[in-house]
Amino acid sequence: MLPWIRNLVRPSLFWKIFLWFWLATLITLTSVIFLYSLTGNDNKLVPASDEEAKQLRQAAINIQLRKIIDEYQTDSLLKINRVPDDLDNTFIIDKNGEDLTGKEVPDVLYHLSSFYRNRNTPAMVVVDNMAYIGPEIVFNRGNYYLLFLQQKSQNQFTTVVSYLYHSVSAWHLLLALGISALVCIALTWYLTRPIHQLQKTTQAFARGDLSARSERYLSKRQDEFADLAEDFDLMAERIERIIHSQKRLLSDVSHELRSPLTRMQIAASLAQKTASPESRSHIDRIELEVERLDDMIGELLQMAALERGHVNEDRASFVLNDLLDVIVEDAKFEAEAHNKTIDYHSASEITFNGYYSLLARAIENVLRNAIRHTPDDTCVTVSTSETELGIEIKICDSGHGVSEEHLEKIFDAFYRPTDARERTSGGTGLGLAIAKRGIEANGGTITAYNQANSGLCVVIHLPKSRV
Repeated sequence: MLPWIRNLVRPSLFWKIFLWFWLATLITLTSVIFLYSLTGNDNKLVPASDEEAKQLRQAAINIQLRKIIDEYQTDSLLKINRVPDDLDNTFIIDKNGEDLTGKEVPDVLYHLSSFYRNRNTPAMVVVDNMAYIGPEIVFNRGNYYLLFLQQKSQNQFTTVVSYLYHSVSAWHLLLALGISALVCIALTWYLTRPIHQLQKTTQAFARGDLSARSERYLSKRQDEFADLAEDFDLMAERIERIIHSQKRLLSDVSHELRSPLTRMQIAASLAQKTASPESRSHIDRIELEVERLDDMIGELLQMAALERGHVNEDRASFVLNDLLDVIVEDAKFEAEAHNKTIDYHSASEITFNGYYSLLARAIENVLRNAIRHTPDDTCVTVSTSETELGIEIKICDSGHGVSEEHLEKIFDAFYRPTDARERTSGGTGLGLAIAKRGIEANGGTITAYNQANSGLCVVIHLPKSRV
């Protein structure tokens, strides 16, 4: 599924707020109609429903079949001085506007008659919880009569809804819904926009941009979102200050350790000259550990400089294949000492514009790491390729690989994911971290993945735009 489609259909806060606002609008409208139906005295005529029209026609048929109008015209029913029970809720109006049974004619029946003349359809109206339906024309001996029905009604809500349905066109209803939807969308956008802006700032901060702040997005607001943005900026500023102070402390400590390490190396060399044979092995061990510590401090200083953006060289154009030839030839000596081989595949000549030393150190660190962790009598493969998207350098070993949850963390300083890559295997835990920063300084990216069979592949992507 495309990302924009997934963002559209997922239950995001935007759609939740929008649906709630729209639902609240519809509930409010329904409540207004309901309250109006309970309190409104100005009742409206609405076209009769199919069921009401059927009931009206059935009553007209019964009157004609029973010849009730003939009996009234011959005064046979008046003689017994009573109205049949089935005519209690019926009005039969002659051309003079009088009811045949002598009942008082409500004024609302005249309104129903007028509605019928204008629209040629019977109607229904509710007055004081009584529903009046009609008229239906009944012919008898050349004369016509208007038949109306009266029945008790407790539900004026449906009457009001029916009136709105018949008096408001579908286009008007859709227009009203569209306007309410636009208003709800505007209000929802106003509420969720600062959240998305704050999210952009947090994502930039998480990617390593410690200068990212939300003030430029939300400074003009004067609500709780502005307070939240101010709190976030304060937190980000403190974190940036702490990280910078830690980096400076690491750099300063590394610089300060260089001098005593140099003196220790000199002292060990002097002690080596006058030491007894039994003591020389211990002094050799001291020199080895001091040398390792000196290498680690050097790497720490280089990584601290890269994190601060300090690059002590100028950008230049060079042939990437020549750089890889030199690195691979040097690495073969280390690999052959453990019966390991390097299989190097180079594409056509690739020219790159960047920092030569940083890129060389990054590739060398990755290659030496692969040699270190591939088993004896196995091969490390190095390949390069150039596409329209950029330059790719792939270095794969034949080792045990790395657990999936550790793949993104192996480029962090001092991170050791598995027992196979512990300190006993060599290295200081800074090689891949320095490689990552060197590649990023050249505008590229570095990733890792496990091969299908065995081994870890590290892929370096360099932008072709710098060529």
